[in-house]
Amino acid sequence: MVIKEQQEGPGALGGYSLGILLLALSLAVFGLVVQYSAGISLSATNRTGAFFRQLAYVPIALLAGYALFRLDLDRIRTWRWWILGGACFLMLLARIPNIGVSVNGSWRWIDFGLFRLQASDLGKLALVIVLADFLARMQRHTLPNKFPLFQLSAREPYVFSRRGWIDFKLGFAQPLGVLLLIAGFIGLGPDLGTIILCCLVGGTMMLISGVRWAYVVPAALLGLTAFTVLIFNWPNRMRRFTSFLDPWEKRGDEAYQLFEGMVAFGVGGLTGKGAANGIQGRAYLPEAHTDFVFSVIGEEYGLIATTLVALVYLGIFWCAYRAMRSSADLYRFNVCLGATLFLVLQALINMGVVTGLLPTKGISLPFISYGGTNLVIMGCMVGLILNCIRESAQPAFAAKEARA
Repeated sequence: MVIKEQQEGPGALGGYSLGILLLALSLAVFGLVVQYSAGISLSATNRTGAFFRQLAYVPIALLAGYALFRLDLDRIRTWRWWILGGACFLMLLARIPNIGVSVNGSWRWIDFGLFRLQASDLGKLALVIVLADFLARMQRHTLPNKFPLFQLSAREPYVFSRRGWIDFKLGFAQPLGVLLLIAGFIGLGPDLGTIILCCLVGGTMMLISGVRWAYVVPAALLGLTAFTVLIFNWPNRMRRFTSFLDPWEKRGDEAYQLFEGMVAFGVGGLTGKGAANGIQGRAYLPEAHTDFVFSVIGEEYGLIATTLVALVYLGIFWCAYRAMRSSADLYRFNVCLGATLFLVLQALINMGVVTGLLPTKGISLPFISYGGTNLVIMGCMVGLILNCIRESAQPAFAAKEARA
């Protein structure tokens, strides 16, 4: 398989940046509309408060995204250990009683009074930056590869490591150690959904950067085995994990939320029942404004709206994919890739959960589900993507001279 990349001009890359920005903003605006109607099951005070809290986080997310868009990526790279240490420290604090806040048995939040911080989301940002740095530095430690899968960009031969597979110790074991470190601190919550998401993103970044399948597959099988043993010895999680297999049979217990969410899709039909006219979200679907907000979209706006939302996430992925092929170096390529995967894979997992295709997990829908921390982190991811594209639009040698 050979990927032949064409030179992308600055104008084309600017078009991709504008496309990603407009698509992300459209999701955020639509999310506010959905949040108001999704919170209709709450009391009038709580509904208004939840809506205005989410609205207040939108400018914060914009500012955070703009800051990461303007910052020098090489400077962010020098802060990688501070970012990793800060994220791990906050995840540890979230597990300490009287500092962290327990919600439904999970310790993921730190209460600062005016707002709550979901510490595990900071692990996503740390993973992208630290892992991208590791994989870029390890390109010098490669082993001969007689059968390359990809042909590199004619502009700069960094992407996909045509020179060979990355060395095991320096290019696989150390990045895997970073991934496991972050996953371990997230597990203090516990937050199995975020751990799975981080492993998927980290594994994809390592594979595309040149890590051999022979390294990744055994590690993935070992992790899957450990996960299976954990689930089998965790009765509550086991019931939740298996409830999606037969939600009709368990609709009165573990699968209640999933069943009511699927009913919402059914009664919504093609065009939906109209904004704030949904019955499931108002009377039957608990916490409809959080993880199951996609079901509210299906009931009130129908199949057409849910399809358009899915296409918007696909559009973000397509624009980022087209742009990242012209990345100035492997570090920027992996930052763009990791940020894109966190945004798009999280959306796919959420949609898979609420439609009954995946086991029930507490994964939010980016830009739409209620939650200020996740909204800000997703804004940061978009800022990183646009930053990588902005630097890629510069002439390759000029970018190198500017960083020298």
